[in-house]
Amino acid sequence: MKDKVRKNFSKAVTNYENLAFLQLKAGNHLVKRLERFYKDGFILDLGSGTGKILEGFEKVISLDLSFKMCKKCKEKRLIPCCGDGEFLPFKKESFNVVFSNFSLQWMDLEKVSLEIYRVLKKGGLALLSIPVEESLKRLLFSWQKAYQEVFNEEDILFRFPKEETIVESFKNSGLKLLEFERKEFVAFFDSPKEAVKCVNGIGAKNPFRKGKVSKKLIQKFYELFSENGRFPINYKVLFLTLKKT
Repeated sequence: MKDKVRKNFSKAVTNYENLAFLQLKAGNHLVKRLERFYKDGFILDLGSGTGKILEGFEKVISLDLSFKMCKKCKEKRLIPCCGDGEFLPFKKESFNVVFSNFSLQWMDLEKVSLEIYRVLKKGGLALLSIPVEESLKRLLFSWQKAYQEVFNEEDILFRFPKEETIVESFKNSGLKLLEFERKEFVAFFDSPKEAVKCVNGIGAKNPFRKGKVSKKLIQKFYELFSENGRFPINYKVLFLTLKKT
């Protein structure tokens, strides 16, 4: 799966910042927490993408699975590091803050939570936003229903993590939960192609699907996806502040 995710996001690097406005909106909301707590020291931006969200901060290490995303971070004068969040290439207690926006849903939560704990200094904070179950709800429901009607079988769809799974994983890592918040981000589009582009066009394609595609499937999907003639993209997001005590 990781190779597929890397390739998808690498292909999307040019248009990412124009299309990922919901992700950037969530990231800017997370930055408000960072501004409340951050004093000094190194920040790890875990799954940084192009580095847009933290480009105004100093001492930022921008880690991403995609080398092309890391090149964009370098252009913003951030310190890029191409690597895997489940196997962070840093010594223990290297960072005052681990910041991650819209990236942990692609990772094994048990592994990445332990790695975040390991690289945080004592008293350090993890500031996270993670899209959870019921994100892209109408899009995924419409695609699955259309697929079943056309091919009489289910497609293999990406599943966003459950809130309780996330909280339990970080609890088991040893990090202390200080605060959490739930927010939903929604945008409506005038055409289904525009809506789908804001998912696939940023690299967030389903890395699992190998299913069939046909004109009949696409037509049926568009019919089901419509909500009073408009097409919604939604993300339900869990914001967490955790501390290494």
